[in-house]
Amino acid sequence: MYVFIKLLQITLLLFTSLTLAIIPWIPSLLIENIVNFTTVGLFLASGYLVYFVVKRLYDTQKKRNVYISTGYTLLLLSYLGFFAIAQIGVSLGKSTHVKTYDFKEITLYTYATVGGGTEISTKDAQLPIRSVPIATYPYDSIVLKKVDTTVYAIGEKIDVKIYDLKNKE
Repeated sequence: MYVFIKLLQITLLLFTSLTLAIIPWIPSLLIENIVNFTTVGLFLASGYLVYFVVKRLYDTQKKRNVYISTGYTLLLLSYLGFFAIAQIGVSLGKSTHVKTYDFKEITLYTYATVGGGTEISTKDAQLPIRSVPIATYPYDSIVLKKVDTTVYAIGEKIDVKIYDLKNKE
């Protein structure tokens, strides 16, 4: 039962770490550092729990066998490695921040997507995450410009109304 509980704890820590990698945080160096240190801490805590599981399995063996303990260790470290690879894959699929546009009423972010386009999103009112993108375009160089109470996306092949600051839509 002890091993099962520790395996659940390891899985919970690893899923928390993966969830932190999936959440689209706003472009802030402080938040990025907090998330990265938390992710590393969660992986270290998972490794520490793997040590406890392997030690407990080794101590409960009637005939102490190094090969079986090594097998358990490799199996559990492979489990950690699977989550690390999944987290790297999730991180590579994220878009990268290009520029922040701070208007008095709203803050808009532009991101370069993995497919070569541009994504425009806003900041959530309460949490330090970005909201669902309000616009996505297949063009690279897009600049946001405010004209009166309207924000436009202007680029080489595009000139589109993005956001109406007066009506908040």
